[in-house]
Amino acid sequence: MVRSRATIAAVCAAAAVGVLLVCAASLHVPVADGLAARLRGVRTPVELAAAAFGLLALAASARRLHNRRVRPMARYRLALSQSDEASFEHVASAYEQLVQTVRVARVRRCFAGQPWLALESWFLPADEDGETGAAVIMLVCEPALRDSALAALRHAYPDLTLHAEVGEDDATTNRLPRDFVADHVMRVRKARSWALPIGSLLGQDDASNARSTMAAVIRQQQQGGRLSCVRWCLMPAAERLDNRATRKLEGLEGPQRRTAISVSSDVTQASRTAGGAMCSLELQAAVRAAPRPGSLRRRESLLTMHAACRQLLSPALSQRGANHLRERLMLLRQGLYRRRWRRAEPPLLPDVARATLVSPRELAVLMALPSLGSEHALPLQRNTVPYLPIPVDVPRARTADLPTPPASVTALRGAHPGRPASILDLA
Repeated sequence: MVRSRATIAAVCAAAAVGVLLVCAASLHVPVADGLAARLRGVRTPVELAAAAFGLLALAASARRLHNRRVRPMARYRLALSQSDEASFEHVASAYEQLVQTVRVARVRRCFAGQPWLALESWFLPADEDGETGAAVIMLVCEPALRDSALAALRHAYPDLTLHAEVGEDDATTNRLPRDFVADHVMRVRKARSWALPIGSLLGQDDASNARSTMAAVIRQQQQGGRLSCVRWCLMPAAERLDNRATRKLEGLEGPQRRTAISVSSDVTQASRTAGGAMCSLELQAAVRAAPRPGSLRRRESLLTMHAACRQLLSPALSQRGANHLRERLMLLRQGLYRRRWRRAEPPLLPDVARATLVSPRELAVLMALPSLGSEHALPLQRNTVPYLPIPVDVPRARTADLPTPPASVTALRGAHPGRPASILDLA
């Protein structure tokens, strides 16, 4: 979307130049004789080019807005296994593969728009006293991206499985409120330069996902004891931004700016590990307003809901290092993001300061799935049977059309006369 925005800006500039030339010629602005002759010669081509580029930009923008509005989105429940330990490098590689899977070609991105996906952590409070709530991790994406996204995540979590779509016959997913309306949404962004990584990357090579940020978020949701949702929405960035972070970090660690950065060791480490498929990360938290104790009509205040959202995102806000996250002031845009919450839509335009751009290693810091190794208290439903694909040397079943059976067999088996019977009819 960054490249599309630059293209639209260039087209608007060309259209503005064309309009100025037409106005100058129509108003007979006194100019030099040679320049006036050149303007008369290129007046018609400039008008035609500006009109063509303007119409093309308007058509592409209208097409992208239409695709964004009608893009089909579905929710699937992610089920972890009993043995889901993954190293930091495997998680970073899995998320880089995920971003590359969702990213589309440049021409298709310009005219059809860029798809997106999201991971959501839902907490469902207990229905009765004495029961414990349930936490559910959901994958929000287009149905066409479901299998490829699952394959990318299985690079780090081989036994990860997807369960039925919300609305189908699944006891856990059917507990999710289909009419959930976010009464308050909180967003975060990077506090410093977008090239500086979130969290400390030193000593992460041999680390596991035993104490992941997502697990801490689920614990905060469980502590809150209310219906809540935390979302990690991924929108792949343009390919030209993949290596720009490395060049920007090389300028930050120069001798003229080394004294201005108190975390030069993290910057040096980040410059060696920077790069990869960059994407825009929208980390958001949403809650529904609850009635005040002793009053059925008056709901809790805006400050109370904001404090609840900040508590949910506190594990991500506490990641320190060369960079960290901070909350965004969006009091005037609450209605906009409440409407976008249902379909997990990212912002229409990218951040001007690129404060939401993250690398695959930063995604591994913020989005590593919780492990069972030291998270037994999390109310997550896990698979007890590992995912076992069929070996390639096992022969597959073949379908064969048998000749039409006699009338006696047809009447016995209940098959229709004249239609070839299947293997199950004759079994």
